[in-house]
Amino acid sequence: MPVSHIIFLTGIGVAAALAVICQLRGIDWIGGKRLQFFGFGCAVLMNVPFALGLFFARHVPPTELALIISTAPIVNYLVALATGRENAAPRRLLAILLGFFSTAILVITREGMLSGHYSWWLIAAFSLPILYSAYNWFAAIWWPPRAHAMAAGVAESLWSGLLALPFLLLLAPPWSSEQLPLNAYWTVLLACGMWVLERIAFFTLIQEKGAVFTVQAVYLSTPAAVLIAIAFYGGADAWLFVSLAVLMGALYLNNTGSAARPTSA
Repeated sequence: MPVSHIIFLTGIGVAAALAVICQLRGIDWIGGKRLQFFGFGCAVLMNVPFALGLFFARHVPPTELALIISTAPIVNYLVALATGRENAAPRRLLAILLGFFSTAILVITREGMLSGHYSWWLIAAFSLPILYSAYNWFAAIWWPPRAHAMAAGVAESLWSGLLALPFLLLLAPPWSSEQLPLNAYWTVLLACGMWVLERIAFFTLIQEKGAVFTVQAVYLSTPAAVLIAIAFYGGADAWLFVSLAVLMGALYLNNTGSAARPTSA
């Protein structure tokens, strides 16, 4: 299924499901200009790395891609340091070093790397945690006042679908001769169900706890994502587990380190 189809169908599907829930619970899911600006910005900043991730998944093994995306908390902390939202703590600086060491292990030990044949797809995939961190920080900083988490989910998902529509019509219009099999739509329906729950959880955490805390969920999802990828696709080797172990150590140090914010003068 083309990426444009996935983003459009899941965006509209998740938006419709969340809108129905909001309507039943008496939650204003339309909002004003601030909510729609927030939804538009989140849609752009989420769908760029999401679309790239789907594209990279065709060239990078799922286990390795899961490890790369899991470095997002470390990138998030670097952004927090650069913007003055967090203080430099030795424990978390060590986490950054371990994170880079983990990615170095992953890159250097891939097939052909030691002989000088680089996988540019693998290296390009490291743009994903940077882009996802930008998305997390935008969601935390530009949160609309008094907006409900599910209303934010509606706005983002709706804009995601609308932004993907021109690409769908241009690259793979529904009236083209090539039609998608029925099981592809069942997969999209399953994804919509999972992402409805994920959007509610994500925006609730962003609203209540902020970007740095929210992205720490990767500490739990990292081993799960890698093990699921291994179960479905295989391709594991000893170096992959070494990289995973080092990354888990880095995430532990990052997530349990001091989160003290700079004090005002």
